[in-house]
Amino acid sequence: MQEYEKIAQGYVESFGEVLPGFKFRVGEQREFVWKYYYDFVFVALNGKVPEEPPLAGGACGFTIDKGTKEIEMLTFSDLETLKEKEEELTEIYLRVTDIKNESKSFSWLKSKYDLTSKELLRIKKIIMVSEFDRKTIIEEIENIIATNR
Repeated sequence: MQEYEKIAQGYVESFGEVLPGFKFRVGEQREFVWKYYYDFVFVALNGKVPEEPPLAGGACGFTIDKGTKEIEMLTFSDLETLKEKEEELTEIYLRVTDIKNESKSFSWLKSKYDLTSKELLRIKKIIMVSEFDRKTIIEEIENIIATNR
């Protein structure tokens, strides 16, 4: 993770002075399945956080892709979309965990994504034979679902 923090710091420093008397600092980091998200924080050029940050529109932060290390600026709307996607992936993972523990069925997955019996069987095989790593399971299920859409 320290590698991503260095990338984030370098990216933010590359902006220099973004408003008269202000620059960005890397803010809070949030981890998502595929990306790290960082807030932009306004600081005075001397590095101090102002009591009242300047009002400015635009991006609220940025992500760094865990695989490609590609950086993408996000608006508040983009961040909400990212959070919603993460919630959906978490729901899938938790429900799949229940399936592996044999306390739930596949009917919710079939109806939500209009999957065929063949696709459900592929998912079941992945669940039952895989080490139950969240990222791997979500990636495999997303691939099957994406193929179906």
